[in-house]
This record gives sequence, C-alpha cells and structure tokens, in this order.
Amino acid sequence: MPAPPRTFSENSPGITIARLSHAMARHFSSRLILILVSSFVSAGRLHAHTVAEPCAVTQELNRCLVMVRVAATRRTSSAQKADARPTLAKARGRYDDYQVPAGTPLVVRLRTTMDSASAQVDDPVRATLLSPVTQDGAELIPKGSTLHGKVTDVRPASKENRTGRIVVEFSVIEHVETRSLATVQTRSIPFEATLAPKEKFRDVRVESGEQLTLTLATPLKVRLPRTQ
Repeated sequence: MPAPPRTFSENSPGITIARLSHAMARHFSSRLILILVSSFVSAGRLHAHTVAEPCAVTQELNRCLVMVRVAATRRTSSAQKADARPTLAKARGRYDDYQVPAGTPLVVRLRTTMDSASAQVDDPVRATLLSPVTQDGAELIPKGSTLHGKVTDVRPASKENRTGRIVVEFSVIEHVETRSLATVQTRSIPFEATLAPKEKFRDVRVESGEQLTLTLATPLKVRLPRTQ
C-alpha cells in the first residue's frame, strides 16, 4: 500500500518554525536564530539522502554559514555609519561661521605693475591686505593675506581712444598663515589715463606698491576654529 500523506500536527516542527519566523522577523537577533534553526532542520531532511548525495549536508550548512556572515556584516556596517554621524556633528561644532557683508572695504597694496599699452585680458594681478578684516572681536582675515585677481578689460591709447584704460577684479584671497584659499568677489576697479595739455593720447600705468581700497561685491563666508 502507498504510504499515507504526511501531515503536520499542531506541535509539529514545521508549524513551530513558521510561528517563530513570523514573531521574530523584525529583530536582528531573531533572524540569526531563525537561520540557525532552519539550518538544523534542513540538515535533518538531508540526512535521509546522505547515501545517494553525501555532499548535500555539507553544502546546506555552508550556505547557512554564508547567510550568517552576510547578516553580521550588514549589522557591523550599520553600526559604523551610526557611530560616524555623532563624530561629524561634533567636528562641525568645533567651528564658528561668520559672514563679511557686501560693501566691506579691503585696503590693499598692489604687487603687480599694469600698463594699458601692454596688458592683456586675464593677466594675473596680486595685492596684499594692509588691514585685517574683523567682526565681533574676531579676526577673520589677517593683515598680510594675498588677494588674487586679473585684468578683465584693457584699452590701449590710440587715435580713436586717446586715453588708455585698465579694469581689474579680485576673486580669491589667500590666508597669510594657513595658505588656505577662499572665494571672494570685489567690485571692478577701473584705471584711466588723464591727458596733459597738448597731449594727443596717453596710456595708463599703475605701479606696484600703489595703495587701493577694494569693495566686496558679495558676502564673504569665513569659518574659524572655536577657541576654548
């Protein structure tokens, strides 16, 4: 006679495992227990076939061990990310943020000589800050810092344009001590020649060492380490 179909009673291992899986699916430790229990059940089922398939049990156990390793790796990665967040927030808390408003004057001394007869657009121009920029008692940009700019427009003197003209702007400031760079935007500074009596035309020449007053066109953000 054929064997009667196998049924599971209320206390059978299949029902118990199903309930255990449903109750512990949301908890990491319960997932590990479920994997281990499933591994032993799978090994028991394969035991009856070890004569025909001697490697089946070993393959099943290896598969379960891989699942356990993957679950442990995910948990470690999540913990590391969670630990990194407080560290990043703590690092940000060690700095104070300031904003230098647009319109702030910057007194500088030119380090580059310019001449409308030979200058070209995009020629580099440098200047040194003569007075520190301060706010609320904090020195944001120290004296001696370097401003980097360029020639944005040039017009040599000619019969059509009797007076030469040069326009410069500054876009980067370099901290004198740390050499760190910050983006700035100053208003354009035009230089134009003045004709003397009986002169037909004249180029403009700006010597290195000349003192200028620049003006910030946009706010400048500065971050400084917090003093204890």
